[in-house]
Amino acid sequence: MTDSNGNTTYPAGWYPDPSGAPVQRWWNGTAWTEDLYDPSLAVYGTTPPLVAGQGTPVSNGLLWVIVLLPLVSLIANAQLDMTAYLRASLSSTGPIIDPAYAVLQFLGFAVYAATIVLAFFDHRRLSRLGVSRPFHWAWAFLWGAIYVFGRTIVVRRRVGGSLAPIWTWAAITVLTVFVAITKMASAISELAPALGNAIAS
Repeated sequence: MTDSNGNTTYPAGWYPDPSGAPVQRWWNGTAWTEDLYDPSLAVYGTTPPLVAGQGTPVSNGLLWVIVLLPLVSLIANAQLDMTAYLRASLSSTGPIIDPAYAVLQFLGFAVYAATIVLAFFDHRRLSRLGVSRPFHWAWAFLWGAIYVFGRTIVVRRRVGGSLAPIWTWAAITVLTVFVAITKMASAISELAPALGNAIAS
């Protein structure tokens, strides 16, 4: 904030961030510093809280573990013999107790629980870095994708960052759906005669 002759035109103080971010940046009288704060968080009579500046390393290992956790379910699902499971279901008159299917269900619950715990620690880390109002970790209770998408978008708006976690999650989800549909279609086509007899009877 200098004139054409290089003279300072404004005294030191908080001013709107020249990057257009919804925060204020500290002008020291001669140059912009990396000190930021969010005026919406200011409380009367207190010093506004500092927030992380552009370029803060917010894409940490916790987030990437959350993004990659669904691969555990994908690999387990790919190992399940869907044809044998459906064949046993058709030939049984009682409930099916299949060890592989039980392990798959357990892994699904473990991934869900781990996602919630990791989201909590990721949210806490973002707060400690100074990111104002990071996306709340409790959204992970609904679905891990909600936390990954919300967290990535909110942090990107606050301090910048990549959309790679969203694209990675989307790619894993598409792959998971493809594997599930392929295995189910293969199993059904192989068991089509047995299914026809079961329906007829």
